[in-house]
This record gives sequence, C-alpha cells and structure tokens, in this order.
Amino acid sequence: MACDVPSNLIERNKEAFIKHHPGVWAGLDRLGKAISSLVVENGAVTNIDLGDIRLYPEAAAGWSENQLREHLQNPDRVGFENPAHCNLSPVSRRLLQDINRYFETHPPGKIEDYPVTDAGFGYIFGVGLGFHLPGLIAQSRCRYLVIIEPIPEFIIHSMAAIDWKGIFEDAAEAGTEIHFLLGKEPEATIIEIERLIITKGQTFLDGSYAYIHYYSWPIKETRKILNERLKTYYASRGFFEDEVLMMSNTYSNFRRWPSHIISRKGHLEQDMPLFIIGSGPSFDKDLPYIKKWRDRAIVFSCGTSLGILLKNGIRPDFHVENENTPQLLNNLRDFHDEYGFDGITLVASTTVNPDIGELFGKRWFYFRSHLSSSALLNGSVKVLVGAAPLVSNAAFAVVTTLGFKNVYLFGIDCGRKPEQGHHSRDAVYYQDDYDNYLEGESLELLETEFTRLVPGNFGGQVLTAWYLDMSRVSLSGLRRVSGIELINCSDGARIEGAKPKAAASMELTYPPDRQKAVLSRLEEQLKFFNAGEFLESTNLQFHADACDNFVEAFRELMDRALEEDRSFWELEQRLIEFRNENIFEMKGVLSIIGGTYTSLIRLGAFGGNRIPDDRTRMKFLRFFIAGYRDACLWMACEIKTLLQEMAEKKPQLTKAGVIDAA
Repeated sequence: MACDVPSNLIERNKEAFIKHHPGVWAGLDRLGKAISSLVVENGAVTNIDLGDIRLYPEAAAGWSENQLREHLQNPDRVGFENPAHCNLSPVSRRLLQDINRYFETHPPGKIEDYPVTDAGFGYIFGVGLGFHLPGLIAQSRCRYLVIIEPIPEFIIHSMAAIDWKGIFEDAAEAGTEIHFLLGKEPEATIIEIERLIITKGQTFLDGSYAYIHYYSWPIKETRKILNERLKTYYASRGFFEDEVLMMSNTYSNFRRWPSHIISRKGHLEQDMPLFIIGSGPSFDKDLPYIKKWRDRAIVFSCGTSLGILLKNGIRPDFHVENENTPQLLNNLRDFHDEYGFDGITLVASTTVNPDIGELFGKRWFYFRSHLSSSALLNGSVKVLVGAAPLVSNAAFAVVTTLGFKNVYLFGIDCGRKPEQGHHSRDAVYYQDDYDNYLEGESLELLETEFTRLVPGNFGGQVLTAWYLDMSRVSLSGLRRVSGIELINCSDGARIEGAKPKAAASMELTYPPDRQKAVLSRLEEQLKFFNAGEFLESTNLQFHADACDNFVEAFRELMDRALEEDRSFWELEQRLIEFRNENIFEMKGVLSIIGGTYTSLIRLGAFGGNRIPDDRTRMKFLRFFIAGYRDACLWMACEIKTLLQEMAEKKPQLTKAGVIDAA
C-alpha cells in the first residue's frame, strides 16, 4: 500500500539525522531502490512488507510495546560471574584480598547478579520501524547505545513512524551516546563494536544490555559472536607485571646481542614465494608438498612448528617467536639440543626472554605495537602492527613489512575439524613426557577450548577457540590493508581475503635455491646494531625523573576523588582525563602501569556496582579509592627503580614489580 504519512515527520527526522548523525544520513541518502515497502493502514504505519512476508506478525506499535515490556521484566545482559575478567595479577590480587576482607568486616547485605549502575553499553539488534526505541532511551540504562541494523532501508522506513529528533534529544539529556552500525556482515559489525569499546572505554562492559528486536541470520550471528567476544575481551589486555618484564627483556636483549632491527617502512619488493608454517593439525597432510617446494620458497617457522619441521628434515630460514614465557625458552633449548639451529635466523619481538638469543647465530628484532617497551625504547623505529595475538600473526606482520607479496600458509588452521586433534601429530604437546605448560594449562584444557563453529577454508565448518578466532580476524585485517597475495593451504578456518588452495595443486615456478641471495638483500635493508648500541640515544633518565612527578600529582588526584567522586564511572573519567593530560610528561610510568591502571577500576566496580544500596556502595567506593591509590603509588615506585637502573645502564636489573617487596 502506498505510504500516506505526515511528510513533516519525515522531513523533521531527516533534519535530525543531518544534525546529529550526518555520516549516517549520507549513507542512507545513497541507498538504491528499496527491496521492502511500508505498510500503512488508516493513516498509520503498521508494518514493513518484505514481499512474501511482513516483518511483524501484527501491527508493529502494539507488538513492539509488548516486546519492550517483556524485555524490561527480564533484560538480556552480559554479566561476569567472578573477577577473573579483571586481568588478575599479583598487584590486583593483593587489592582483591583487601576487598574480600572489607566485605567480610562490612557485609553489604544483598548483592545483585548484575551491576545496578554504570552499565557502559547497550546493543539494539534491529530497528525495524523503531517503536521500541523511545522506551529504551527513556530507561537511560547505558552510556553508549549501539544500534545495529543489517538492512539500512529500515531506518528510512522508521522515519515515517517515530520521532528520531526526540530520540536524539532524549538520549543527549540522559548522557547516552548513540552509535549506528548499518548494513554490515556479522564479523564486520563485531570489529566496529570492538573499536568502539577501545575508544570509549573497556571498564563497564560488565552488565551490558542487549535487545533483539527481530530475528534474522545476521542479527542472530552477530549476537552470538558478541556474547563470546565480550566474555573473552579482556583476556589479551596487558598488565603491570607483564609490562615490567617486557621492558626488562627489551633492555637486556639490546644490551646482550648484536642484532638487526625490523622497522615498518618501505622495503624492496620480494618476488620469491614465502611459506609461513604453524603447527595446526592440517600440517601433517601438507608436509610432502612443503618438502617438494622447499627449495623454491623462503620458510618461516612459528613457535612449536620449528620442532616439527626439524623432526621432518626441513630447516627453516627464519624462526619467529613473540612471547616471553619460560616454557618457550625450554622448548627451544630442547629443539636446539636435538637438531641445532645452524642457518636459522631468529626473528623475534624485543620482549622475548634474552636467553633465547644465545641459541641463534643471527637475530632480527621487531617492536610490537601497544607495549610500553615499544613506546619507550623504540627510538625512531616504527612498530609492527597486526603482530598479535599469536606468533603466526607476528610472522605475517613481519613478512608484509619486509616486502614479500606471495605468501602461503601451512598449518595456520585457526581451529580444527571435529575429528582432528588441536595440533600436528608431531607437536610437543603430544609427547608422553611433555609437562612444559603454562600455569593452569594442560593437554586436557587445550582440547576443551574449541567451542565455536566458523566457516572452513575448503567448505563446511571447523571448531575454533576464542584466541584462534582473534588470530584469524587479525590475519584477515592485515591482508586487507597490505594488499598481499595470501594463499591459505591450511585445512582449517577460512581467513577472509585469503585464497584457499590445496597444497597438492600448488605449482611454483620461481627458480630454486635463491634463498641466500634474497636473505642477503633483505639484511642489507635492515639497520644493524652492536650489543648495547641501540639504546644509547634513548633518554631514560627523563622517564625515571617523571615518576616522582607522577607520585605527587596522583596523590593529589586521589585526594580529590575521595572528596568528590560518587561512582566508579566518575572515578574512571577522572583517571582518563589525568592520563590524557600527562601522557607525554609521564609517558614512562603511565605506559608501564598499562592495563592495570584501568583493570583495577574494573575490579572495584565488579563488586561495588552490584551493591543496590546507594550509601553502602558509596562507603565501599571510598575504601576502594584509597586502596587503588596505594596500589598505583607502589607501582610507580617500582617503575622508578626499573627506569633509573636502565638510565644508569646497569648490566643486571633489580627484579622490579615483585609484590613481596611492597
């Protein structure tokens, strides 16, 4: 039926979008011919005609009112069951112990399952005609409201049904920012949500609201992925003790080892094919083809795949390591004792254990992004982007930087088929006497982490774990911005933008045995530094002295917080402002405190924001601010010791950040 609604409402809504969300309107204005149409009955918009069916089972206004009522009675929320999501480390565990003792001596009474205040985000899946939106805005339950609509033309239809001008004004009055994500696939939507979380703040994800207005595959899939990503979002966030270790390792690596430095800049294009090899389960069936074409390609091994390759008679040109754990060093020593590393160049993050360097004849170091060591010790070297979360991501980031254009992936499965193991059969994890796991890890745990289905590289679906899925998404993003020809031979998860290719169908025409010439040409483009030379130009004394300024300013900041702040939200806003104002003068201490600076607030908010009584919650907030202040001041003093010893070029550093020293 033709639309017969007041044109002034549509025009007013158009003006509201142009004023409040001009970018959104620009996209809506470019939409082509609609595939759906409005249903108008007795002068009122009642539905959207999709052709064979209508969007709503009955008149949209009444149906939406009933749906909203049911939601408010039993809202869909993302909640955490315990503080494990708060990046617990020794310094935060000590504060958690103090919090537990406080609650034992000051029982708060009732504790709610979800936060009663300071929910950071709300996610609305589907606009349709939008009759549910005014009621959701009126509740004013979140700081950032994300409106997700896979079919953008529904926004146009809604402009004939609801008052968007009033919605924008009511949201602004309530202190709620509205963000639109329109017409995107589920994965792209999730990436945009994660960017928003990083930009707007990560502390108050706990208690986030979700509202599904109508069901479709894109909405159902987006909601499913979002729930899992939010539950695991904090798992990769940095913390103080790890930053201290990475600073110490970077300092020691440059003091002990002569090395070449990989910087993100233009390098001569490399035509020779390159293999990045991981230890995923599909490695086993591709092994004969890796051997067949080995002499026509540069080979990068990643992590534990080094041992698998050497065991099967393949010696890589480069070996990549990205982590700083003692388990990694133990594995490498075992591989070295059995096979030797002659002819293999170490390509590693500056943050790896310095003892790794003695196992290799040549070392190429790179700086990873978003680490304190990269912010404070990198000099003029540009950091690598996309080198996380796994070592395979680091390898891909390196080869894109070095100018390779034809890259093949083997054993980079990013998952497994239901009938497969989680690694190649020759991986160290399957050895009968292997016990070199991180604390809390085991073979059994590895086998239970595959909980999500994603599209397979050669069709069907594969199981993946959250960190493998993050790796897959990161590989896809870096391929997109680099423009590299990425060929995925791994029989695992599909990597968007990579071309699936069975290893059996490979055909390489590049001349054999050119590796040494290519490696020599690469090495000539990298800057070389003797042991101790790289850090000569870094002014660490400036950062050490700034720790004293931080202590004085932060103490005053927390005194004002004790007097003025009435919520964890206000406390965090104060801290964000302080960080932004001092990020250059106090870059050293603020970079190393890192994620702990905010994760401690998350720890306090986890318990405090579940206290329904306002007065009781305020008393706990005051207690927490004092404990938070003491923790940050202790960290600043430890950082002062670390940076001062580095400034004095001491060959051995005091082990800073050890909680027993407090």
